[in-house]
Amino acid sequence: MSIYILKGLSPWVIQRISSVLIALFVVYASLNIYTATHFSYEAWLTWLQTPYNVIFFGLFAIALLLHAWVGIRDVILDYIHHFVLRIFFLTAVACVLIGCGIWLAKILLLTTGS
Repeated sequence: MSIYILKGLSPWVIQRISSVLIALFVVYASLNIYTATHFSYEAWLTWLQTPYNVIFFGLFAIALLLHAWVGIRDVILDYIHHFVLRIFFLTAVACVLIGCGIWLAKILLLTTGS
């Protein structure tokens, strides 16, 4: 099997699996919002403090960040041909996504009281 097939297959698989996880979480969260008797910050905080909701939300966030990385990486690789600019933009996007992931982890840890 060629190395080029392996290079293209793993981002494709990550993109497909993450999109399924994102869709499942959106449906799950939408059903919870739709069936809620009242919708407020306190109700949302109570919902988020449930351990399995934190796990689902964390998996959703990881899937969203991976999905964004693969999509933006492919666009940069396809349309920015200058090597230095390509590395610059890939590094900038990686830093932003890692920063968002750390920020979200901090929010989830503070919300759950861990």
